[in-house]
Amino acid sequence: MPDMNGLLDFVQTPAGQGLLAAAFGAAATAGRGGPVNTLGAAGLSGIAGYSAASANALKQQKAQMLQQQRQAIPTLYGKGADGGDTFDWKSAAALGLAPDEIAKFAQLPRAGMSKVARTVDIPSADGGKQTMQYDEYGQPVGQAIDSYVAPQLVDTGAAKQFAIPKAGQSFAMGMSPGESAANARGWAGIVNQHQQNATMQDANNVQREAGRIQIITGPDGNSYRVDKGTGQVSPIVTQTGTPFQDGASSRLTEFEGKSTLYLSQMTGAENVLDKLARAATPARVALARSPYTNALASGEAQQIAQAQEQWAEGFLRAKTGAASTPSEKAENLRTFFPVVGDSDAVIAQKKRAREQAVIDMRIPAGRGAEQAAQRTAQPQAPMAAPQAGAFADPDKEARYQEFKRRQGQ
Repeated sequence: MPDMNGLLDFVQTPAGQGLLAAAFGAAATAGRGGPVNTLGAAGLSGIAGYSAASANALKQQKAQMLQQQRQAIPTLYGKGADGGDTFDWKSAAALGLAPDEIAKFAQLPRAGMSKVARTVDIPSADGGKQTMQYDEYGQPVGQAIDSYVAPQLVDTGAAKQFAIPKAGQSFAMGMSPGESAANARGWAGIVNQHQQNATMQDANNVQREAGRIQIITGPDGNSYRVDKGTGQVSPIVTQTGTPFQDGASSRLTEFEGKSTLYLSQMTGAENVLDKLARAATPARVALARSPYTNALASGEAQQIAQAQEQWAEGFLRAKTGAASTPSEKAENLRTFFPVVGDSDAVIAQKKRAREQAVIDMRIPAGRGAEQAAQRTAQPQAPMAAPQAGAFADPDKEARYQEFKRRQGQ
């Protein structure tokens, strides 16, 4: 007996039903009222009923599948590692959901959230920058969030640093090392200028005072101060209150007094040198001039060194009117006193030069020359006026001639 299950399965397919519909349709068009016609009409009715039943069954099957999907979809939601909602799209695909349906179900957790339509930058409480979000209806979405602000390089003069700009923020300005150095030099110059101005003002005051004041000696031999501006005359008294007596006949001028002092120092030094003569060599004397080798020099060498420096100091003060520098004193000592390597002729020539210098100093001392220290030994005859080229150093010759010119010689 043929297998009817296979035949029924074929009849249930669209192809089988199509063949049956064609066969029954042909039979239904046969002679009206005949058995074939009746069978064909009945077959068509049966196929129509079967198709309707199949359609109903398919609808019911589809409705059951939808019901299963609706029941299973809530179970596909879960929580991710970050606490956010997740959707198991693989299981949803296995349930027969279409891709667009899967995408819609995955977005459902966010359906109640507000969408940001625009952002507005606002200042924070500390002067920084924050961003506020608003939805399409103008309602804020969440809280204000801190916004990124690019750091900017700030040059404060003394340093450079990166800082995040904030409202009301300020930086203490300083000076760069170069500006600090220039500022220090500027202030030093101002202080120096103030000192110079003060010195000049004092000098001007002294000059104005000197121009108005005249010191005279009265018939009684006392000194009086005369203010030429007011004509007022007042006596000059000493610290004890007694009148100061300085007769014009015996009083030396300031220049004479200073020259007499220097002449006395030079003469006293020459007296020491006359006594010691050649008690020490120039090398020994040179040792006495250094604090490091002074102990190696003899006592006579130390005395000679002291006398030479006393003579040179007095002579230089008379020439320049100011304290001598170490280099000037050293040059003066070399000019007038023996040094290592000098011949006897040079030593004798230097001695004659010192004698001439002492004689020349009597000119500016004037009346004070008689009050200065006297020589204990008979000096040699003064040197003749030096001829051009007499000194080995032309500069020394020029300085010597300039000194004589200033003294009126």
